[in-house]
Amino acid sequence: MKKEYQWLILLAGVLLLVVSNAINFGPEDEMSRQQKISYLLILATGIAVQFFSVFAVGKWMQRRMPGLPFTYKRIIRSFAISVPLLATLMTLSDMFLQYYSDNPVYAFGWKTLLLNLTQSAVTALYILGLSEAFYHYDQLNHAEKEKDELLRINLMAQYDSLKQQVSPHFLFNSLNSLSSLISIDPAKAEKFVEEMSEVYRYLLQSNQDELTSLGRELDFIKSYVHLLKTRFGEGFQVDIDVAEGARQYLIPPLTLQLLVENAVKHNETSTASPLRLRIFTEGSDRLAVVNNLQKRNITLPSVKVGLANIVARYRLLNHPYVEIRETETEFTVLLPLIV
Repeated sequence: MKKEYQWLILLAGVLLLVVSNAINFGPEDEMSRQQKISYLLILATGIAVQFFSVFAVGKWMQRRMPGLPFTYKRIIRSFAISVPLLATLMTLSDMFLQYYSDNPVYAFGWKTLLLNLTQSAVTALYILGLSEAFYHYDQLNHAEKEKDELLRINLMAQYDSLKQQVSPHFLFNSLNSLSSLISIDPAKAEKFVEEMSEVYRYLLQSNQDELTSLGRELDFIKSYVHLLKTRFGEGFQVDIDVAEGARQYLIPPLTLQLLVENAVKHNETSTASPLRLRIFTEGSDRLAVVNNLQKRNITLPSVKVGLANIVARYRLLNHPYVEIRETETEFTVLLPLIV
């Protein structure tokens, strides 16, 4: 909770007590207007000093014994300090109020001391309760922020791991394809090298980016798909139909690469039964990635960074609505396009 709100709540408590005392003045009171004003000012000052003194004790104890596990110890020690402090402040306040009263009602003695101690105990519990409530709120809020930060760091580590794993795995398969092309079709081999250089240039350039334009990602995907089609031939077919105006929108880099790679990894690809993948805009703010389902009997080992990573990355960017649909024949992922 923001500090200004804490002080406003405490001030509201002070004003409530002052007003509750002020309404006790009636027409029969013999105090002059000036005496009443002086009385209320001293009363307000006394109550404010009492409130903020105990609140300061609570804050001081929170600094000495931080953390939620020490809540009960903090309250007990703060209470032990606050009660005699409040009783002293109340007695001093009573003495000043006596001075401005024509008809003194306080007879200082054991009864007055006992009354002040009782009032001090009740008031201390109330103020320390407020102080601990504020402290608990701040601690829980801090813990939530820390949790989100740790999640972000973990996801970034996973994301970096993904990009590092793309390179050696993909490089190995690409070099095998290139090796076959060199002797069979040098022209295709040259084109293959050009597209492979585009893929790795993008991998290097997007290394530190949280977001990239959809147009840039699609250009990368076209090069990436060219390399895959060289490997799988007619067994892998891709159709990209994205509105030109949508290319300026943003998505996390390598999101499409991960979805394309997952489609290839988990489905059969053959000329007789090709894997068909479509990338297209749905509406004005979503990108659909759809592939037909023809699951492999034995899938390749997972790199443990998949759809959950994409969903979490969007959530951290305050775009939590990545939609995933699966039917008997199709697998669809709908990605929000970020303005």
